[in-house]
Amino acid sequence: MQAIPRHEDALENAVTEALARAVRFLEGARTADGRWLDFRFRFVVGDRDVISSQWVTAYAGQTLAQAGADPAWLAPSRDWLMSHCHPGGGWGFSLATPADADSTANVVRFLSHWRDVPGWEAALGEACTQLLRYWDEPGSGFRTYRPAERPSLNGWASYPGSSWCDVHLCVTALAGEALHASGDPRHRPVVEACARLLRDSQSSEGFWEAYWWHGRTYTTAHAARLLSLLGGDPEPVARAARWLLGARQPGGGWGNGTGSEAAAFHTALALSTLLLDGGRPRHGAALDAGLHWLLRAQQPDGGWASVPIMRMPRPEHHAPWEDPEGCLLLPVLTDRNRLFTTATVVSALVDFLAASRSGWRGNP
Repeated sequence: MQAIPRHEDALENAVTEALARAVRFLEGARTADGRWLDFRFRFVVGDRDVISSQWVTAYAGQTLAQAGADPAWLAPSRDWLMSHCHPGGGWGFSLATPADADSTANVVRFLSHWRDVPGWEAALGEACTQLLRYWDEPGSGFRTYRPAERPSLNGWASYPGSSWCDVHLCVTALAGEALHASGDPRHRPVVEACARLLRDSQSSEGFWEAYWWHGRTYTTAHAARLLSLLGGDPEPVARAARWLLGARQPGGGWGNGTGSEAAAFHTALALSTLLLDGGRPRHGAALDAGLHWLLRAQQPDGGWASVPIMRMPRPEHHAPWEDPEGCLLLPVLTDRNRLFTTATVVSALVDFLAASRSGWRGNP
């Protein structure tokens, strides 16, 4: 007598198939020289077109490495990044913009997949050194840009007092993850300081605010992940999960946590956070509904639709979440090539499959 497939098995199979299509979408979007390109916009300073190359390449490459892509296939992307770092060190949104902590942290995360490969320890160590240039000891976190002696972008990104040079929770969480992924125990004190700042900065409702992101799901997901990696008190992650459960929309997806409609980017980040707080044994109904929402939303080519997600605040606005419309230097940016959104969903699906196949033992 043939066994009746369990609901969990059917969902896992559907997620596996969706993941394979998404990976093919990302692989097919890479340029011949190893880059991924997204977030094209017309920048107010200099009135010129800008598109992200370094930041998006590192983000997409790290996601595909997490999904198990062949290191040899990823090598051209890694090598392109290594040959296109900024003259002063580090990586940025693009070749036309200054180096920054967030882009450099994504490169560190990507390079960490080669940390045990002979010959790459020095390159990873140097990338970590570049990232640590943005560490702000008094603020116990990472600033996105460093105040520069010679202004960049006509001074928008670099003058002393610019909010672009503040310590940002969204960047601090990711930088802490990156240093943890490097595997170098010398970075433990900085990683733990990042975690302390995040614990102290969590809202009473359970979320973390974002400087660069239009909404609360991105910083909340990365803060929860860093705290989970370090262990200790589980309450901050549990509080984040409770906030997300309250923010879930009727169709099973999530918006940005401040009133937007459900979107793949935010739904994926919400699911990644719930997986950190016990996964299906604790949040089975919400996880299953969110996964089904993503499966229904996947487009025929394997990607997911994008929405405006990245904001660029005016440098005089130090708390852009307090005035999310009035703070904007430009309209909120959309990853129109759908690469950043799709990579974020891929990461959540990989996390789900890893947790499910482990029997829900431990974190993704």
